[in-house]
Formats: sequence, structure tokens, C-alpha cells
Amino acid sequence: MAKYSGDRSGITPATGVANWVLETVANVEAKVIEVSWGGEVITTTAMRTRIARDSAVGTGARTAGNVQKGNQHSPANTTFFSTTYATTQPTIVAGALFGTSWNAHGGVVRWLAAPGEEFQIFDAAAANASLECRQDVGVGTSTYNVIWEEM
Repeated sequence: MAKYSGDRSGITPATGVANWVLETVANVEAKVIEVSWGGEVITTTAMRTRIARDSAVGTGARTAGNVQKGNQHSPANTTFFSTTYATTQPTIVAGALFGTSWNAHGGVVRWLAAPGEEFQIFDAAAANASLECRQDVGVGTSTYNVIWEEM
């Protein structure tokens, strides 16, 4: 199993829009094993961020985010790590797989899956086949990361 890391560093998120989206190609399964985010502002800034499934994936050309291989010998990743879509953004479902309020004045949040508790996605053509990290409250400069395995 190959591991990959997606990163959005030093962005000013927009509320109601994905910070990043992770989706697979047909017949590829991915498991999210870690997500994290942290603030970079010098004053107290309330933020609320969540990881949730999408009921519809975005349409149009994807803007690829920065991806690193966990092992330099891993094959090229087949899971899309995107920052936006040209035509329509994904439709997020209510609630969250993980989410919390935090302070962008140096605040750091890390969720690490216990074995068997990973968030799984499979086949981008299916409903709920993508995950996203979304900002619900706050627009302080911050960084967002995700680590996943491809099966």
C-alpha cells in the first residue's frame, strides 16, 4: 500500500468552500489515515473546520494540490487531491466525519485514525465517493494537510 500526503499551506480559506478535496478514480480505494490543520495569524481568530463526504463530486477541470509520496519508490498516486474545480464545486453532506472549532492564532488540530477507523473512499463515479476539508467559520491564514493510503 502506497501512502501520500496532500498539503495546502498558508492559504486564506473561504467559508463554504473546500480547502481540499480527495477523490478516487474507478476501482481504486483510498483510506484517509490522518488530517491536520494549523493557524498562522497573530490575533485570536475563531475557526471551525470539518472533514465530510460529498454527495456530488465537482465538475470541470480540477486544480491539483501539492502531493508528496510517503515512499519515493511508490507509484504515481491515482487519487485526486484537488483545491478547486473549474465549473461546479462538490456538494458537501451535512455533519462531519471529523470536525472541530479551533483558534487560528497558533492553534493546531490533528486527527489520526485508530486501526480500522480510517475514512474510506472508493470509485469517483459513486455517490459519496469524495471527501473534503471545508471551512465553516473563519478566514484566518492557515495550513491544511491529509495523509492517505491507496489500496
